[in-house]
Amino acid sequence: MDTILIIEDALQLRTSIAEVLTAEGFQVLQADNGIDGIEIAREWQPDLILSDIMMPGADGYEVLKSLRHEDGQLQFPFIFISALEDRKNVRDGMELGADDYLIKPFTVDELLKAVMVRLEKHRSIEMRFKLRIESIELELQEGIAELEGKFNSQKGTLDQVVAEKAKVEVQLKEKQDQLMQDALRSIDINSTLQQMSSHLTSALQRSNLSEDQRRILTDLRNRLRNRSILLNNQTVFLFKFEQTYPNFKHSLLLKNSKLKKQDLVLLAATYMQLDTNQLGTILNISSESVRKKRYRLKLKIGLKRDQELTDFIFRLADGATSN
Repeated sequence: MDTILIIEDALQLRTSIAEVLTAEGFQVLQADNGIDGIEIAREWQPDLILSDIMMPGADGYEVLKSLRHEDGQLQFPFIFISALEDRKNVRDGMELGADDYLIKPFTVDELLKAVMVRLEKHRSIEMRFKLRIESIELELQEGIAELEGKFNSQKGTLDQVVAEKAKVEVQLKEKQDQLMQDALRSIDINSTLQQMSSHLTSALQRSNLSEDQRRILTDLRNRLRNRSILLNNQTVFLFKFEQTYPNFKHSLLLKNSKLKKQDLVLLAATYMQLDTNQLGTILNISSESVRKKRYRLKLKIGLKRDQELTDFIFRLADGATSN
């Protein structure tokens, strides 16, 4: 049973509307002023609100602004009812977020049609959201399963020992190509997850979501964020990198034993010639923060301002891979 709140200071009109809606099977709540209407709406969270504009205490505009902007948890269709017929009042109401506008006097058919249309549209939006969320979740599960399967399939190569130099060079080149593909794929997947999370955050700011919609979207956004953290894990990146360059980390730590994990990730990603945005995705920081960390890292490893971090990394890597 849908619940409808009527906020109207005219007793006769409010009672007449309540009788019509009750006869149609709705549960009806009533308030004779805007202040009481706000309190009732917050407590009962109705499925739809019918509100007059000119009322004592708080007018209809104040009611809508209070419920829509001060309390984002209350999401419902909102229909103004008023004797004001000029276009400015209609426009003002719609700009505040009203879904419809009934001009007094209106017929029973007009009232019921406005209520039914808004409730049906609300349910339709809710269903579309649910189906879209299920589709996105399925796509994510398939993509993550594929990535995890590929990662697990590569674990067995860690203990391989290559005896001949020529064979090592061939395998190293293959692993370099694969590492770059895996790193870029992880970045792309993580960026997609972050974009989806951003879209869900924007959707959560919409004013016409029900409590169930908001709960579903919040749960999905949390899942996306958890997956994003997993895919952006620095330990996983270093694990793959060290699989291809087993002496790289050792050589760096010999140069400077105070290097931290994030420093090693930054140096490894720099050697792979990933750009600032890709580095930011791996480190989960902004592009500006990447540039600052690069500068501080240069000072940490003893480079001068005019010396390039990339040149240092390539010289070090050449020495490490020749050992």
